[in-house]
Amino acid sequence: MFRIALPSAFLLISLMFSPFSVSAQVSEDDLLREIAPQAVGGEAKGDMEEPFKITMDGTVTLNYVFAESPDSFVITYKIHLEGNARNKVDIIKGKGGVTTDVKGFLAKWPTGECALKIGIGEFPYEMIFSKVEEEKVRLDIKVTEPILENWESNCKFLDAPGSKFNTKGSPEKWVDGALKRTNPLLQDLQLPVDRLHRDTTTLEFKIDQYLLPDPPLGSVEISGKGTVTIAPE
Repeated sequence: MFRIALPSAFLLISLMFSPFSVSAQVSEDDLLREIAPQAVGGEAKGDMEEPFKITMDGTVTLNYVFAESPDSFVITYKIHLEGNARNKVDIIKGKGGVTTDVKGFLAKWPTGECALKIGIGEFPYEMIFSKVEEEKVRLDIKVTEPILENWESNCKFLDAPGSKFNTKGSPEKWVDGALKRTNPLLQDLQLPVDRLHRDTTTLEFKIDQYLLPDPPLGSVEISGKGTVTIAPE
């Protein structure tokens, strides 16, 4: 729960003695608008003397091992998102991005090969920032829609240079699943901040390697790491 300073004694009393829960009457965004006028998507100066810039950078590595072949391919996903907190209680919404690098092939034989192409692009995110103490903040980073990986297989043949065979399949969610396994969880980060607003805070997270079967073709090993930084803006 947020530790917040209410703007007036009247609001505090009305919340304390209301016979209904706050969540039953108003949405989270409406409550935050009441608490901090610029808390939801505002660009004007907030109630902190200076804003903070929040950045998350992560890397997810996927190693696909085929069941009936010694071949494998490795995909490296790089995730980035950032936003500014201007209020002691703030909601930051925006678009993050994922880039991919693929090493290896979906299939390879003496006279041909099938390369893998993956497209992800931007995804929506939401960060809830709460300055719970003078030198401590709580951060909740959420991906608000599944990150879908559109993939395509592009095959070419050495014995028929003009021939190509391209196929597409249903979107995958490897990155989406990996970001739910971070340690610590992205939804419950506790970070110290500099009271004098000069130093940058960096928190590292990791995704311990785990194995997912993908029958009948093979299995997937996934691991990752990343950082969350809060810097004076």
